[in-house]
Amino acid sequence: MKADTDRKFQESKVGSPEQVEPKKRFIQFALLILVGGILSYLTLRRGMNLTPESFRDYIFSLDVMGPIIFLFVFIVRPLLLIPSIMLFIAGGLAFGPFWGPLYASIGAVLGGSLGFWIARKMGHDFVMSRLKLGKGVIQKTPFNSYVVFFLSFLPVMPVTVINYGAGLSRMSFKSYIMAHALGITPRAFAYGYFGNSLLEIGSPRFNAAILILVIMGLLTIYLRKIFFSNNTAEKESNPALADKKLEVS
Repeated sequence: MKADTDRKFQESKVGSPEQVEPKKRFIQFALLILVGGILSYLTLRRGMNLTPESFRDYIFSLDVMGPIIFLFVFIVRPLLLIPSIMLFIAGGLAFGPFWGPLYASIGAVLGGSLGFWIARKMGHDFVMSRLKLGKGVIQKTPFNSYVVFFLSFLPVMPVTVINYGAGLSRMSFKSYIMAHALGITPRAFAYGYFGNSLLEIGSPRFNAAILILVIMGLLTIYLRKIFFSNNTAEKESNPALADKKLEVS
């Protein structure tokens, strides 16, 4: 009975071929237009000497459009599979150690919402065809609020994997977005501070930024061990209750 229920749940997420195929064609067309525009823009500006300083100066020259463009890129990131780390660092470099991470946090939450619903509506096959990294994480990880928080906090975990994995799970959107926002914000500020320190490579600020990222990684590993050891003990003592909590989270 449970197997039939799980199968029906997966089929409802994947949808019929007639429903999925038009959506896939539309997304591919939209991506083609967007990528073409980006490539054209980069071609026109191919003579620009790209350094941390020139990148910051160029963003400043955009004035109010700078943050808007940055947020837009972060929102559509799940479609383009742009590495989130690159955007976190760029935000700190362009907008400073406070506003950059703040914009990045907002963009990551909005983009994460888009990624979550793409996975939930388009289904397992679409997600697996899009991802190049992280397929094993999605297949083996029991996504719930605690797991989403830990993965979002972990400095090296691809954000798209979290968005798509949560969308394919049974967890509610409310539980997902709260856990994702709480976990991704410290990561955004850590990478933003690091990005801002790229103007002073080798300085105490730069070394401190590296140390913060290392500490975050170690702290995540430590908290993960505590959570999973407690969850294992709870499941052994009351399996039905533990499974129900994981499913609802």
